[in-house]
This record gives sequence, C-alpha cells and structure tokens, in this order.
Amino acid sequence: MTAAFAKAPPPFGRVRLQPIADLDSRAWRRVAIHFRDPEIAFLNGTPPNRMPLWLLRRVLRADARRPDRATFGIYDEHDDYIGTVELYDIRAHEATLGIIIGERSHWNHGYGPEAIACILGYAFDDLGLERVKLHTFADNPRAQAAFRKVGFRELRRVAVPGGRVDVQMDLPRFVWYRERAQHAVRHEADQAEVVDGGA
Repeated sequence: MTAAFAKAPPPFGRVRLQPIADLDSRAWRRVAIHFRDPEIAFLNGTPPNRMPLWLLRRVLRADARRPDRATFGIYDEHDDYIGTVELYDIRAHEATLGIIIGERSHWNHGYGPEAIACILGYAFDDLGLERVKLHTFADNPRAQAAFRKVGFRELRRVAVPGGRVDVQMDLPRFVWYRERAQHAVRHEADQAEVVDGGA
C-alpha cells in the first residue's frame, strides 16, 4: 500500500492530522512561518526556507503526491494549526518519520508525542509497515524525549559535518503494539482509580 493521497488518520489525544494538500490559506501562512524560523531550521538541520508562500505550497503539495510520502498538518484541540508531521522514504516495510511543532506556545506540552502517536497508528495500522525510523540531533534533547515517550529506541550516534551528532532511532511494529496495549491497560487502571476515589 502506498501513501499517495493519504487520508487523515483518527485523532489521538488532543491532536488531529489533516493531509497537507487540504490545508487552508491560514494554515499555509503558518507553514511558511515555521519553515522560515531559524531555530526550527537549525533543529532540523536545514537552512531557513526562503521560498515565497506560493512556491512553498506548490513544492510541498507536489511532494505530498509522491507514493513514498505522507505529509499532514497537525491541529490542536482548538482546531489551530501547530505543525507538520510526515512519513517519507516509504518502502515495502519501513518509512522515516519527520515532525515540526512550529508553534512555540505548544512546545513542552505533549503535542509532539500525540502527533507522533497519531501518525504511527497510520503507519502500522493503515500502511502495514514493520518499522519506522528517524534521525534527530544530540543537541535536541526535547525531540529525543518525545520520541522515547512513544517507544522509539536509540540505535546509534554518528558524527556529521558541522560538528553535530546524528541520533538514529527506530520503532518496530511489535514494540508499538506492545506499548499501545500497555498504555490502554494503564489508562483503564487510572480510570478505575478515579471512579473508586469518587465513590
């Protein structure tokens, strides 16, 4: 199964995903701001984007039509656009994950792990992948913490040009299902505790 013309997966927690081709003009303006932000660009290891909005939109929409890519806008519980998450280099059994939470007001509040969990459900349930991998940098501990929170494990660290260290991580399908099952059990226990405590 390819990801071309990907449909939005079910919401997870406070977030929902929407195919990037379906974003409205207000969301596209936020995309452009996020891609131009020097700090976000540094964390992603890319230069700030200087394309005009019309060209950026055209490029990203064209990318989204590729069968080896599934790109979504991330919306919070108030239906505000807050970032982008994608699977790229989708192969028969694996893909690479990328995410940007572009709204600084949403940093360190758990939106990243929820968006990642949302797209992982799509990767493993809908696309039937066996593994999702990613790259981040050693000087971005916030991202590493978000990835670990949903079950990613570190594979290796590799020095890259510019003096930074590439942290390579992955999440096998069986680990994701195990983590999801354990989360469901913990959630049920928490709910039972709330009910018992209120009795």
